[in-house]
Amino acid sequence: MPPDTTPPETTVPAVGAVTPVPAEPGDPTPDQWWTLRQCESTNNYSAISASGKFRGAYQFSQATWNWVADNFHPELSGVDPAAAIPANQDAMALALTRMQSPGNAWPKCSRTAGIA
Repeated sequence: MPPDTTPPETTVPAVGAVTPVPAEPGDPTPDQWWTLRQCESTNNYSAISASGKFRGAYQFSQATWNWVADNFHPELSGVDPAAAIPANQDAMALALTRMQSPGNAWPKCSRTAGIA
């Protein structure tokens, strides 16, 4: 039987783009982000892992997504990462890199992208 890839139930309404955060020294470059997304999800913002647990371009679990959202973008808490617009997935990935090293968030792919 194939894994259940049904998005988690949520009562969170659709969310527009969150306010972009200015880049800081040490943030990944656009090329590094692209390489990371390519490694994680073949750059597919709607990607869902075979198990259904990891979702979106950066393959967030819902728990990690909510943890980051609660700290940086509360309006995104509860949103399915694979259903979030690309700008919001990018904002959440940036927020996660500022909370912990990319090597912790994406152990293999951050090395591939040169941001470990």
